[in-house]
Amino acid sequence: MFVAILILLALPFTDTSNIKGSTYKPLYIIAFWLFSLNFLVLMWLGSCHVEPLFILAGQVATAYYFSHFLIIVPLIGISENTLIDIATSTEHFNKD
Repeated sequence: MFVAILILLALPFTDTSNIKGSTYKPLYIIAFWLFSLNFLVLMWLGSCHVEPLFILAGQVATAYYFSHFLIIVPLIGISENTLIDIATSTEHFNKD
């Protein structure tokens, strides 16, 4: 349980995007709302009885919670950096 709080400290290091605000990052906004929904699901599952279906749902939601910080955020940053580089490249304008 302590690791779930400590993983929040890893976010500045795992965010690989050149743009630090989320205003111009549409993929990150979608991931943020999925993370918020997952957080609500985890809160609801924490109040449920211990039954096999709720245990499985809790394990899946917990896996998504940690993968958001360790996998999804870095991949979104890399893909958005690549898209920005493609959009701002001037190689296709300099054809001689």
